Amino acid sequence: MGQRLDHLPLVVSNQALGTLFHPMSILRGLSPDVLQESDLYPQGNLYVHPDFHSQFMGKTPADFLSELIQIKSRTLEFLSESNFVVITWGTAFYYEDQVLGRAIANCHKQAASRFIKKQSTVEEISLAYEQFFQENPLQKIILSVSPVRHTRDGIPENAVSKAILRVAADTLAKKFPDQVSYFPAYEILMDELRDYRFYQSDMVHPTEQAVEYIYKRFKQTHFEDDLLDIAKKWEEMMRTMEHRPHPLQYAQHREILLRLRKEIEDAKSSIDSSKILAKIDQQILALS
Repeated sequence: MGQRLDHLPLVVSNQALGTLFHPMSILRGLSPDVLQESDLYPQGNLYVHPDFHSQFMGKTPADFLSELIQIKSRTLEFLSESNFVVITWGTAFYYEDQVLGRAIANCHKQAASRFIKKQSTVEEISLAYEQFFQENPLQKIILSVSPVRHTRDGIPENAVSKAILRVAADTLAKKFPDQVSYFPAYEILMDELRDYRFYQSDMVHPTEQAVEYIYKRFKQTHFEDDLLDIAKKWEEMMRTMEHRPHPLQYAQHREILLRLRKEIEDAKSSIDSSKILAKIDQQILALS
């Protein structure tokens, strides 16, 4: 979803801390709590942080922590300037690190004996997010529950986990009706796209067709008419740019992109087109 929004004339920060699944892990990423060097996990010759995705690694504790602090600082600054925050919860299960004495977002393949698996309650999630919403009253919050099943927890356990998340989201949306709304991504895949052709071969993750269907519903729900028109035009342009021509057709495709660029510039729209123009320029350069 975030990648698709980033293709529009919107200023977007998409999972700046990496993919996080648990509601509390997401909140920790959006809190001003100071990061501690003592929390880092060694992984081979590198270091990782239990509150960040494994895409973030560092060679030395001090330099890595400094990098993470900068990432988090930029994220909090972006949050303070945002009009909308889209939060997707994946699971109510989490792991508590017995050495650190707290919940963490990522075990990073540390020894299993170090962790205890726990499950958050509706009340715990609701209370934590009530405080977050009260501290950030200017943002509109869109909550959703990921339709991706966490099969490693077990199918019955996953059902309970998703139910907890869904009830917590419903509780918050009803308590903060002017600030919080729920987008039914979970229900769309579970109830509307029930056929297994909408799932990848692992029978867990949605196909590109399913993701596109859910995104279309998101646009219809949350986009104003002007943004819907822009999204349609820009998506057509993106399909043109993503086309990979035969090498013998490079010159022809480059001419198409140049004409497309000129059309955007000549339109003199009030919309900031710098993002789409930069993508076109990148493609033109690749064909030169």
